[in-house]
Amino acid sequence: MSQSKAIFAALQQEFDSVQADQGLGSLGEWPPKGEHNCYVIGVNITESKFRVTGTGKEIPSVSVQFNYQMIEDPDRPEPLAFRGAPMNIPADLTEIDHEGSQIRARIEMSRLKGHIKTLLSYDPADMEAAFEEVETLLNGDNTVAAVVRCQYTERNDRTYRTEYLQSLLST
Repeated sequence: MSQSKAIFAALQQEFDSVQADQGLGSLGEWPPKGEHNCYVIGVNITESKFRVTGTGKEIPSVSVQFNYQMIEDPDRPEPLAFRGAPMNIPADLTEIDHEGSQIRARIEMSRLKGHIKTLLSYDPADMEAAFEEVETLLNGDNTVAAVVRCQYTERNDRTYRTEYLQSLLST
């Protein structure tokens, strides 16, 4: 325990210089609710766990989170860059035995498919191939600009943020 305290003490200056990040945007900040013209600047894919409501059972999943930067942002000297809401996609939907969790998984999958469809300008049939194409597109020399709709839902004194890719501005 004392070794941990020493490490924390040594990191105090760095700790003081950063803002808290709770995973829903760059330093927790998103643009106002509504539609915004943004560059799609990347996508992060990580292994995760999907927790089933009621039982607490955890199923292996993939978390997909897109990164954006506002094209124009008159309120700041540098346009706001933010991470979209993570989409947690379970590896095996048949393992989910709770109806609410099944609905949540389908909503996340639908949202991911919407992002892919918008970025590729066609309705993908093969998820793996389509996602490889998205990664190539975002990692290439092209600039990808899209209309991003930021949606905020208030529930039980919490704000849930979700973004949707509406359409491409250029390809």
